[in-house]
Order: sequence, then C-alpha cells, then structure tokens
Amino acid sequence: MIELDRDAMTPLYVQLANVLRDRIRRGEIPVGRRLPSQAELEAETGGAVSRRTIKSALELLVAEGLVQGVQGKGVFVVALPAPTE
Repeated sequence: MIELDRDAMTPLYVQLANVLRDRIRRGEIPVGRRLPSQAELEAETGGAVSRRTIKSALELLVAEGLVQGVQGKGVFVVALPAPTE
C-alpha cells in the first residue's frame, strides 16, 4: 500500500514519485523491470489519487532519466537514482 499525505506541502505527484524512486533505489523495482501500471498504482494508493497525478509522477521520473515508457508495454526502469546524501 502506498500512503500519501494529502495535508503535506509536497504535491501528491511528487510524493508518489518519491515512493517509486525509493523502491527503485532499494532494488524492489530493478533496472529493466516494468513499473506497476497506472491502474495498479491507483489500486496501491487505495484510489486516493487520480490517473493524472500518477501520470505526473511518472513524467517526473522520466524527466530525471530513471524510467522510460515503451508504447504498448509500460514504463520501465532504465537507471538508478543518484545516491542520497
């Protein structure tokens, strides 16, 4: 289950991107593996976020170069996040 804080100052899409980034960093979603689909992520949040929020989170990870979408197949991890300090 993905827990997001609606009352936090951080937007929901950034919170979701942070959760996914942490999963990639910990090896729960290794390089080459497909991320959960938008429907799966929606279910993991208990329906607490819209598909648009999920899409924005994925777009953020694409912009960071961590994931890449493959038409008709899904979004795949292509790189590990930079180490945190």
